[in-house]
Amino acid sequence: MRKRLGFTLVELLVVIAIIGILVGLLLPAVQAAREAARRMQCTNNLKQLALAFHNHHDTFRSFPTGGQEKTGSLYCIGWPGKVFPFFEQGNLRNRIDSMTAGFNTNVTVNGVTTQATALDFIMPWRLTAAPHNGADPVFEKPIPSFICPSSELGTQSPDAWNTATPAIRAVFQGALHYRVNGGASTVALVQGTQGRHQWYNKSGVMFPESKTTFGTITDGSSSTILLGETSSAIGRGLFSRNWGSIQPWTWGYYAYPPSATKGWLFLDHKIVTYPIGYTGAFFTNETPFTSNHTGGANFAMCDGSVQFMSKSIPLLLLQNFATVSDGQVVALE
Repeated sequence: MRKRLGFTLVELLVVIAIIGILVGLLLPAVQAAREAARRMQCTNNLKQLALAFHNHHDTFRSFPTGGQEKTGSLYCIGWPGKVFPFFEQGNLRNRIDSMTAGFNTNVTVNGVTTQATALDFIMPWRLTAAPHNGADPVFEKPIPSFICPSSELGTQSPDAWNTATPAIRAVFQGALHYRVNGGASTVALVQGTQGRHQWYNKSGVMFPESKTTFGTITDGSSSTILLGETSSAIGRGLFSRNWGSIQPWTWGYYAYPPSATKGWLFLDHKIVTYPIGYTGAFFTNETPFTSNHTGGANFAMCDGSVQFMSKSIPLLLLQNFATVSDGQVVALE
């Protein structure tokens, strides 16, 4: 009798089926491992930024302010530019500062003229002309510490203002997936007369003209949010919330002098008005915390620790975490 060599068709199909089942079982585990690594990188980003805020506090005796009326109605860079020197982006800050060389950077607000710094004067979000230079690689190159690797938005800002206005190149500029805590909408709310989008409050770590210190966070630094993720637009259309969409780091705030009554727009810090992952309608200053992580989002607390908060956390508890001195000392169970 001749010896049979090789496999029959049935045997080959059985082997292929077994391999297919094994791959099907393995893929979810691989995807889970990858997401765990991305979530860990996101956590590390928040730790690094929280440390940068601490170093800024040590140097200037306060956290960065949420806006300065002395700049007038300009699309100014906010806290990202102020903390660059404190997380190994000093050269980037130097490059930005050099852009105003040879330009008159004085700004006049309500009849008062002030000598401005580059961060008070240039508007890369709004203009490509010098000294704003919105198309410069310094503004379009992604900054890793500002980007959650799990975000479906990538390393730039596809949720930002569209390209219908040629001088606005926000969609091509570096992403900012972390927003500073601007306080709870239920405490110290100021209703700007310019309109509903311009309402702000003074109960968070950052707000217009703020000078928050560790001493003013009387609810406890471990019980107060410093930064939270706003890194996903899943559940709504891109740019569906106008300026309240997820803008790049190049625009921090916009004042309507006299801003104490007329109000502000602020993009790099937000009032806590909605639950984590909320996708319904919202106003500019109230963009909710969102992420592409399963079940919730990462938050850096004022003491530098990072916590993962579930989407199911009650809104009132989240708002208690957002106030610095309302007497509500809270913690996650």
